[in-house]
Amino acid sequence: MIIRPFHLLTLIVVIHSALILTVRGQSGADQLKPFTACKLPGDLKVKEVTRRNPGDSYRDVVTGNGKEKVSVLDGYRVMFAYSDLRYYFANVKIEQSSPDSWTKDKEILVSQLKYQSTPPKTFVMTFANTNGLLNGFEHYGIDREKIDSGDEVGMHVLFYDPARLVVTVYFLNQATGKHAGKRRFETIEQYQTLRDQFLSTYSDCLKRVADAQH
Repeated sequence: MIIRPFHLLTLIVVIHSALILTVRGQSGADQLKPFTACKLPGDLKVKEVTRRNPGDSYRDVVTGNGKEKVSVLDGYRVMFAYSDLRYYFANVKIEQSSPDSWTKDKEILVSQLKYQSTPPKTFVMTFANTNGLLNGFEHYGIDREKIDSGDEVGMHVLFYDPARLVVTVYFLNQATGKHAGKRRFETIEQYQTLRDQFLSTYSDCLKRVADAQH
């Protein structure tokens, strides 16, 4: 049988994709999927779950040293929104680092937060893992000092050593004009209350999933 160049290329692509999926399965990377099922009480719902492209093994972040890479063996994006509102409240990324890069990845991601909270930037470091673990997670976070500035009002990162888990939570601003009268927070203090409730409840669920796997 003669295999034409086009068919050969197609066959190579199919085999390559199959190998990537096989490696994922063998490495247990799909163990991340149960974390996407974590829910919040009340009317804050999971609206969208998307798995990371299997060909992307790194992502770029910006620190004081410029652009740096952190490893990502696998990952999911989970979008949260209130059931009666059309905009998103939180964009969550659940990712697993490579064993060889875990310590360095953590250093780079904390450096990213420090860089983003260095003047004249408008974020400030509000959590730096100084108050102990949050339900078993190291917790670092930055927040703006007022709402309605930029796309995000806060960015918080949770690290879980046993699973090399990185959970990044982006809390999203809701523009006054677009969402007037329908927002869940109108002041920075109201945002902080919702933020703390989300992080405490969500991290507790994530920890229970992690405990079930180890």
